[in-house]
Amino acid sequence: MSHPKQTPQVLNQPFNRKLSFVICFLLMVLSSVLNARAQTHPGMDGFQLPPKAKGDYYFSQGKFKEALEIYKSILPDEADPGPIFRGMVKAWNAMGALDEAKKYLSAYRQSHENSSAVWYALGYLHYLKGDNQKAEKLFKRATELDPDNGLAWNNWAASLAEGKHFQQAAEKVRIAILTNPKELMFFANLKKIYEQMGNGQRFEAEYNDSVKGGPLAWGYGKTLARSLRQKSFGDYAKGNKAGAIAGFEKILDIHREIDDVKGQVPILFSLGLLHEESGNAQKSQDFFRQVLSINPDHIQAKEKIKPMN
Repeated sequence: MSHPKQTPQVLNQPFNRKLSFVICFLLMVLSSVLNARAQTHPGMDGFQLPPKAKGDYYFSQGKFKEALEIYKSILPDEADPGPIFRGMVKAWNAMGALDEAKKYLSAYRQSHENSSAVWYALGYLHYLKGDNQKAEKLFKRATELDPDNGLAWNNWAASLAEGKHFQQAAEKVRIAILTNPKELMFFANLKKIYEQMGNGQRFEAEYNDSVKGGPLAWGYGKTLARSLRQKSFGDYAKGNKAGAIAGFEKILDIHREIDDVKGQVPILFSLGLLHEESGNAQKSQDFFRQVLSINPDHIQAKEKIKPMN
């Protein structure tokens, strides 16, 4: 399981005059998310979300008890309870209530002995408590009951990596990826394991191989692009606009290689902003027009376009 604990502190750098790109980019992404999800709902500050997403939202706001109650309420009817259990254990952990979690999960297991999801949840609990040996036994049982339990394979890999069993960890997380090639957490875990092995370039090499064919290119590409985006923000915060532009150009290439057309929009807009700040008006206008060719209703890009003489 990947735990991205570090966030690039780009806003703490002494380049206040250069923050417009970062702020504009983040506001643009936030705006697109809100436009896609927000509807009138008196109890959720304007959000209309499915129950699981509502629980995740409460968790993100630090309302762990409320999140836990939502997860519990939808658990009985959930066809895929693994992510629900994961959210529950995370909420218990955030409240410092893993003993309560163990009691609840143990009781649930007694009446659901063949539930791979609850074995995974107990493994996750022991993993968070630092008992990796016990956790790995529980993950093993979860995968025996359901070989497609990607969360269990992934968390098993994370536990093995903590014990520096990197080769075994990589093998386990690759299985997790095959169970769900759209789960980016699994790809992020694989990338982290390669870096811990001292072979960080291996992930990009595997991405290049995946682009030649197969179902994994999307996950590899999105994960690699996310990493490059963080680096590009760091370059920008240090005043290295050329490095930031080069980074975003590489990200754009990745999105094109994996045929993620919608994903190109924020990257194209970012490149437009960067070139605008660099004084390259012609290039910036070209990127803003490319944004509008994909999304004609993009408000920020419309505002940036200048009449052609």
